[in-house]
Amino acid sequence: MTKGLNQGSAKGLTERSYLVLWLLMVLVCSAILLVKFNKSEQQYHAGLLATLEINTPKHQAAISLGQNYQNKLLILVGHQQLEQAVAMASEIRARLQHQPWLENVYSNPLNSKQLQQLVSYYGASPFSYLADKQKAILTSALTDKQTDAISAEYFSLLNQWADPIVSQSLEKDATLTLASFIKERLAISTQADRHWQFNQQEFMLKGDDKNYIPIFISIKAEFTNIRDSVDIYQELQNIKASYTHLATENKSASEVLMTGMILHSAAASLQAQSEISSFGLFSLLGVILIILLAFRAITPLLACLAVIGSALLVGIVALTLWFETIHLLAFVFAVSILGIAVDYGFHVLVLRQQTQASAESIRRKVFLPLTIALVSTIAGYSLFFTTPITLLHQVVVFVGFGLVGAYLSALLLLPSITFKSRGTSFAVLPKQNFAYLVIAMVIFAISISGLNFDDHIGNLNTKSTLLVQEEQKVARLTGESVYPYMVLIKANSQDELLADAQRLTKGLRRQGAVLKSIADWQLSKSAQQNNIDLVTANWQLNHYQVISAYFDKDAIESVISQAKPIATMPSFIAQNMGLDIKKVAGKYWTALLLSAPVSDLQMQFISTFENASYVNLPLALSKQLATVRTNVLQLALPAMLVILIILSLYFGLRSAFIMLLVPTVSAGLALVFSQFFQPSLNIFNVLACLLIITLAIDYVVFFRSHGVTKIISHTISLSALSSALTFGVMSFSTTPAVSSFGLTLLIGICLAWLLSHLTPLTFTNKQVNK
Repeated sequence: MTKGLNQGSAKGLTERSYLVLWLLMVLVCSAILLVKFNKSEQQYHAGLLATLEINTPKHQAAISLGQNYQNKLLILVGHQQLEQAVAMASEIRARLQHQPWLENVYSNPLNSKQLQQLVSYYGASPFSYLADKQKAILTSALTDKQTDAISAEYFSLLNQWADPIVSQSLEKDATLTLASFIKERLAISTQADRHWQFNQQEFMLKGDDKNYIPIFISIKAEFTNIRDSVDIYQELQNIKASYTHLATENKSASEVLMTGMILHSAAASLQAQSEISSFGLFSLLGVILIILLAFRAITPLLACLAVIGSALLVGIVALTLWFETIHLLAFVFAVSILGIAVDYGFHVLVLRQQTQASAESIRRKVFLPLTIALVSTIAGYSLFFTTPITLLHQVVVFVGFGLVGAYLSALLLLPSITFKSRGTSFAVLPKQNFAYLVIAMVIFAISISGLNFDDHIGNLNTKSTLLVQEEQKVARLTGESVYPYMVLIKANSQDELLADAQRLTKGLRRQGAVLKSIADWQLSKSAQQNNIDLVTANWQLNHYQVISAYFDKDAIESVISQAKPIATMPSFIAQNMGLDIKKVAGKYWTALLLSAPVSDLQMQFISTFENASYVNLPLALSKQLATVRTNVLQLALPAMLVILIILSLYFGLRSAFIMLLVPTVSAGLALVFSQFFQPSLNIFNVLACLLIITLAIDYVVFFRSHGVTKIISHTISLSALSSALTFGVMSFSTTPAVSSFGLTLLIGICLAWLLSHLTPLTFTNKQVNK
């Protein structure tokens, strides 16, 4: 009797130790998470473009140069009466003026602090920068010795003394050379195709039936994160809603249009947050319902929830430790862990329910199939690491470590659970015949040639219909694309870069291109020195004699003697222009921004510059995604070969081949059937196929390990149902990448469940079936 008690105590202690290990895992992960969140605030971002890693210097430079657009917003306030539009714009600017995130806000570039900055900066050496018209006048004066045009230009500008450009720059440059340059540069920047105009000193756009006053907004860099961008977006939406409401009440024809990259990020973030909560809640409720139907008891439900909770906890800890910035869509994709993690609980609890075996016996029975399932699933997800998509890397880390947590929980905690309820059986044992697998293979072979892939980035990202419509209307009004096309230029030095940019700018404008160029505002040192020399030569020949009577004594001579090229480019020019000079991979880069795609003639001109290239970033990213898709398929073949070898070691080559064929054919047919619900397939459909194979391996491994029995069929049916539920809800996502992923997985899991039941994987043990 004493011996029996000692054995019972030892056995109890052993089970207690398993529980202690599980609790230790949970406590350690909770402590890490608590310390991490108390130490620093986790950063998040949204939008599919933010997830792509661009490996070539050219693409890195393109994204780096486009960062200035992240903190720019444009609001157009429209009304049939110009005075009303001006009043509305003034009220909106006043509401925004004291926002903590505001860097700058103005409607008229001539009344902004930008003008003061320009006058102060260029006034340090006013003769370094000359307007094209003025250079032509000064050059003709030297050649033809005719100085009338110089005095005519001067008096023409002097008569505009009420113009803020003239009045402010006159203090810095008595010749008004500076005023001429700034006026011409502003004209090129804002009135390239004559959509913008001044009316009664108001900077405006003339629409078909409304007058529009612009509000240019710059956001402080530290407020461009996801949390703050959402707050900014909601604040602007509230402003817009209030004026839309007032317009409806007053029956006035007015509207407020908004555009900017940060608005799309905020809208994508809000959508992702909504889907994380709704998909997660729906999946969890569905899994709970399945558990209650299967076991009809609270104890198994709590046990499965403990497994799911452990998976989520371990996954979140790994994700926050691995990545500094987390993409919100990673959590949308990671909802799938609910369906996969609960499978491990099903495999253990069904054995407990059906056999009432000892905890150690259950561990021994489920250890091999659970381990193979874990390794194969993580191996399938790990293939996502071969892509340049950071989002998928985060999904791998979250799900991979989360499944390890679920695996350990299932082995440590669940075998000790005891309950007596029978529950509802989900077992299905249809007639098995290899003919079904052959028919599925034939259908796939016939259909594979008709698969249509399109990986264009625009078809994968979350889109706010309202924002897209507003962008299109703003583009029609302004004549400029919200996301301009780029001509990238690189050089060994900044001076060489500016010289090439200036030549390209002039050449493309001669061919009708509408563009913005940093060379409009920042010339190379040699070009600046040429301007100084041109003014000096005219001064030495007394070509300023007629107008010099209006200057202080030695005014020009004093400025000329001190004039020298300005070496540095101030950041405010880059911020306002949306352009900058970046150093990437040891080279200096800048870009010309075009409002429309280049023509064939313009492309030929660009090709004459060795270090210039036209970049359509969305198209380049789309091509990269297509290449990634091809590479993933190529990597899948050796990965499947590895799985075949592993299965062969345990079950033999013939059985292993048939076992691998079932999930492979299921994945292929999932692609075929997905095309019935989508205009075209994409990389995320292909990535879903990899997971179908790794998830469906579980079904055939359990059938092969334990026989085609009702117990195993019941377990596999529960697993398939929970996985299909969690992946199926993803197919309703408004983000095409997520919906494509979820749809293909839903179809593939259903097909894998069906084929695993129809294919003779092993001989049925009739005695066990009873």
